[in-house]
Amino acid sequence: MGSGRDKRKKQKGSKPGVGAAKTEKKTQKNLAKGERREARKAQSEENDIDALLARFKLQDEENNAVRIVEKCPPPTARVYASVQPLNDKEIIMFGGEWLDPKEDTMHVYADLYVFNTQTMQWKQIISPNGPLPRTSHQAVVTKSYMYVFGGEFTSRNHDKFRHYSDLWRIDTSTWVWEQVGVKGSSPSPTPRSGHRMIAYKNIIVMFGGFYDTGKTTRYYNDVWVFDLDSLTWENKQNALGATGPSPRGGCQLALHAETSTVYVIGGYSVKQSIKSNVVGSKSKGKKEVDDDDEKGIVHDDIWALDLIKWSWQKVKKEGMAPTPRTSFGLAVQQSKGKAIIFGGVFDQEGQGDKMYSELFNEAYQFNMNSRRWFPVTVKPPKSKSKNQESNSETTLDSALSKATQDKNASAARAATLIQAAFRGYVVRKAYETYRVGGKVSELLYSPATYGIDWDSKDLIRPRARSAPTLFVLKNTLWLWGGMVEIGHTDVVLDDLWCLDLNKLDGWKCMKENSGGDEAFKELSNDSDDDEN
Repeated sequence: MGSGRDKRKKQKGSKPGVGAAKTEKKTQKNLAKGERREARKAQSEENDIDALLARFKLQDEENNAVRIVEKCPPPTARVYASVQPLNDKEIIMFGGEWLDPKEDTMHVYADLYVFNTQTMQWKQIISPNGPLPRTSHQAVVTKSYMYVFGGEFTSRNHDKFRHYSDLWRIDTSTWVWEQVGVKGSSPSPTPRSGHRMIAYKNIIVMFGGFYDTGKTTRYYNDVWVFDLDSLTWENKQNALGATGPSPRGGCQLALHAETSTVYVIGGYSVKQSIKSNVVGSKSKGKKEVDDDDEKGIVHDDIWALDLIKWSWQKVKKEGMAPTPRTSFGLAVQQSKGKAIIFGGVFDQEGQGDKMYSELFNEAYQFNMNSRRWFPVTVKPPKSKSKNQESNSETTLDSALSKATQDKNASAARAATLIQAAFRGYVVRKAYETYRVGGKVSELLYSPATYGIDWDSKDLIRPRARSAPTLFVLKNTLWLWGGMVEIGHTDVVLDDLWCLDLNKLDGWKCMKENSGGDEAFKELSNDSDDDEN
C-alpha cells in the first residue's frame, strides 16, 4: 500500500502560458525562500540531523510505558507514511513527512495511529524504544506484527538526508517495539528509501529503492527476502540473474497470492549524462558523469516475479492501460485478483529548462488473472428530473449548501472568508482559476472542498493528486490524503474517501480536507496579478 515517488528536487519554473511578470514574482519568492534557508543554517541544531535525532531520543525516553490514546484527533496531514490493513476494519499508520509551505521547513514523524473504518475513530499508540522518525519507508503486517524497514530522515531545511537500513517490528497485541534482523553476520539490504515490500506466507519480499548522497542518487533493482522464522535476510539477485526490471524507486508492488506472483508496476529513476573531458588535441578524452545534467525516467512497465521459481517475466501491456505517471497509489483487492491504482503525476518539459506537472484523478484496475488493464468506471447517480439536468450548477449549488450547513465546519468558515473577499458576489460563485497540465479549471476558495473535483458535475470524486494512500478493506477502496502543487507550493491533503468496489456507485467523502488556506491565498494573489 505504498504511496510516493522518489523525493527528487524538481526545477520549478513558469508554466506554459504564464506571463513574464508572474514568473519574476515567483523567482523573487524562491529567492526569499533561499534567504530564509541560509538564515536557518545559523541555527545548526535545527538542521543538524544528529542533534534532531538526539532530541527525539530524549523525548522518547520520557515514555516509560505503552499508552493508548482512544478517540484522539486524526493525524496531521502528511505524505510518504506507511499505511497497512491491520484487520478487516482497521488500518495502522506510521511515520511520514510534512513540508510547511509557509516556513519551508520539513517535519518527519515517528508517531503511530490506528484507524477504525466502522467507527471512524482514530487512536494513537505511544510506545517507547521504537524506530527513529522516518519517511519513505515501508511496512507490512503479518503474523500479529507490523514490520518496518528503511526510509530516511530529512533535516528541517531538507538539504540533508540520512537513510536507514534497520528493521523493526511491533507486536500488535502488546504494542511493544523491538529491532530485529541483527543476529549474526548474515548479509542485509543497504540503507535506502522508496523501496517496496510485501508479505507472503512466512517471508517478506523487498524490491528496489534509492540512496541519495545529496550529490548523486543511486537506484536499486535488487530483491531481498526476510525469513520470518529465522529472522534473517537473503539476497535473491544471484538466483534471479540479470533479467528483470531496471533500477528504480517509487514503484508499486501487487501480490497475487493465488499464483504466488508479485507484480512490479512503474517507478522512477534518474539517468545522469556522460560528458567527455578532452585533455589534449590527440587525447581520446575521458568520460565523466555530469551531475548537473540529469534526466528523469518515468517507468511504465510491468514485471512479474514468480515466488516459487524465483524468476522474472516482463508483462505485455494489454487493455486500457493508464498513461505514464509516477507517485500513484495502489491497493490490492485479493478476493477479485485486482490491483487498483489512483492518481499520480507526470512532469512535462516546458519552455527552456522549465517543467510543469500534470496530476491525475483517474482510477484503473489491473486484473492479475488476465493481466489486462481496465478503467474503474463509477456508475452515475440515479436519473434526475429534466429540470435538474438542464442546469449543471444545480448539483454543485446543492452540495455546497449542504457542506456549509454546519457553521463550525471549515466549509462554512471558508464561505465567510469568500463573502469578505468578494463583496457583491454570491458565495458559491466565488471561484479562482488555475492551470495544471495546460488545462484551465475552477477551484473554489475553500479548504473544505479543496480535495473535491467539482468538474465532474453530477459525480463528485477526489481531486487529482500525487502520493495518495490507498487500502482495501472488505471490498471497499479507501483513499487518504496526497499532495497537490498550487503554483510553486506543495499542499498536503488529509481528506478521506471510500468507494464500494462491488457497487461502484460513486465516491463518498468521509472527511473533508482540513488545510490549504495559505495556498489559496497565494493562488488568489497570483490570479489578481494575471488580471492586472
